[in-house]
Amino acid sequence: MKYQPPDLTDAQLTRVIQACEDFQQALSALTFLLEECDYAATYSTAELRKFQCYENAAIVAFARPFEVSRGRTVLGLRAIGVRLTSSEEHLKNKIIELRRKVVAHSDDERMHFKISTMQPFEDFSVSLPVLLFQESLRLDAADVERLQALLRKLVRGIAETLFALAQTQPERLNVYKRPND
Repeated sequence: MKYQPPDLTDAQLTRVIQACEDFQQALSALTFLLEECDYAATYSTAELRKFQCYENAAIVAFARPFEVSRGRTVLGLRAIGVRLTSSEEHLKNKIIELRRKVVAHSDDERMHFKISTMQPFEDFSVSLPVLLFQESLRLDAADVERLQALLRKLVRGIAETLFALAQTQPERLNVYKRPND
């Protein structure tokens, strides 16, 4: 059997390895979301926010390999032998845009809230601010299932790439990378 690993620089290989962890974290967050959330049910604000935390974690972890961070390289799908369908590419772009405009940043164009005042006492002149936010998930159940399938496809591509490297250049995979202190 002949293995043809891609010709990766050290920076690209590091990004591929880290992307595997990012994608596994996103899969875990989606698993937790699906275990606890029934998309047809009604939930309290606190429960919805818990589900938003899972969803936000999945969005950030999924998008991380595709975003430039401090001049580092992004994950190229050709490097892991993955081709996306147009539907998968659309979903990938949707998740990255959610990360850029809603989850990691608060762009004005995507904000959704209402603020008003109320006077709680008729005989006392004091006004209280009342804030209402759009409390809902940004991905529906079908999006979550499609994202899980895409993540599994990406993880498989990474696994196959690393397996090919292990057969042809095992010395490149004997690395212990630690954070810079």
